[in-house]
Amino acid sequence: MSHTPNAASGHADASVMIRLEELTKRFPGQSRSAVESLTLDILEGEIVVLVGPSGCGKTTTMKMINRIIEPSSGRIILNGEDVTSKNPDHLRRRIGYVIQQTGLFPHMTIGENVATVPKLLGWDAKRVSARVDELLTMVNMDPAEYRGRYPKQLSGGQQQRVGVARALGADPEVMLMDEPFGAIDPITRDRLQNEFLRLQSEVRKTIVFVTHDIDEAIKMGDRIAILQEGSRIAQYDTPERILTAPANDFVKDFIGAGASLKRLNLSRVRDIELGTWDTVTTADSAETAHSTLSSSEYSAVLVLDTDGRPVRWVTADDLRRIDGRSLDQIGSAPQAVVEPRATLSDALNELVAARYAVTVVVDEQGRYLGVIDFDQLNEAIRSMRSTAVAEARSEFAAHDSSQEGPS
Repeated sequence: MSHTPNAASGHADASVMIRLEELTKRFPGQSRSAVESLTLDILEGEIVVLVGPSGCGKTTTMKMINRIIEPSSGRIILNGEDVTSKNPDHLRRRIGYVIQQTGLFPHMTIGENVATVPKLLGWDAKRVSARVDELLTMVNMDPAEYRGRYPKQLSGGQQQRVGVARALGADPEVMLMDEPFGAIDPITRDRLQNEFLRLQSEVRKTIVFVTHDIDEAIKMGDRIAILQEGSRIAQYDTPERILTAPANDFVKDFIGAGASLKRLNLSRVRDIELGTWDTVTTADSAETAHSTLSSSEYSAVLVLDTDGRPVRWVTADDLRRIDGRSLDQIGSAPQAVVEPRATLSDALNELVAARYAVTVVVDEQGRYLGVIDFDQLNEAIRSMRSTAVAEARSEFAAHDSSQEGPS
């Protein structure tokens, strides 16, 4: 079984956007190299996640790509061009950079922050303004509402969105992201991860993403490099391969227990058949809701507005106390809601705290599509486990056959 650093099975038609050749960094006064002879190919349009224990050199590696840290030796090839000794300022304008605390300039408005690199490149004011509005819209922030605000007027999640927009300012070939969602609460982090994956499906940038969290790596990465001390590669592979065929004990230990649950980060809500739930609309009467509930196997009905968006859970007790109100004025608001691009892990996280043991699935316009329950997630895990076992057996048989040779 091969786990070479440059393994790129299934991507023979993809081109290499970033090539690191024998990249090494030795800091003065240190007995060991922070990065030692790292060789790595990163394919165009992929998210490659560098993950490993603290001190393994993952952030140092990333910072050498845009020469914030200068390598001691080795080469950095960007889209076929050796940029190891090029002007670092010119190089950085070709690369978007997102860090954990966003790095927004506090004295500049959101619009001015996003415009930073286009202005440095000498774009005219009209073009800069149009690009700012385009990018804010792209990260789901209304330009009219946010362009003139300052960073301190935004939440942490909003600031992180602006950081991503700024990094995309001049439409760079490459983006570097250093723990971009690490300082945000778990709920906001999940939503930002999903939002970024949606954005990446549209812009298809080549991204180097640093994290210490293997679950985030599995969710975000097309390919993951698990690094040991000195940025030595323990395994460079797809998330599926790393979970089902870890290269060695270091990788197994780093993944940790619960590989089956981690596989939920590999599948998305759109990949499974959704369940159904009894629904009524806000235009329906209380009698209609009561009739629907009486013939239902569930303890509540889901009320949809006239556009098909979930607005309330309503129980028999709620209907008894309706007191002349409409269906959208009683019951409780749905809390566990995901979109099809969310991972099954996201669906499980919502499900754990869900009032009626289901996660509601809606489309991008918020319209009801169906539900997910625990049985569906269990079936998804069993299916992924069976597939992994079958693939491992097939690979083992192929390996044995190749070892036997001709008779």
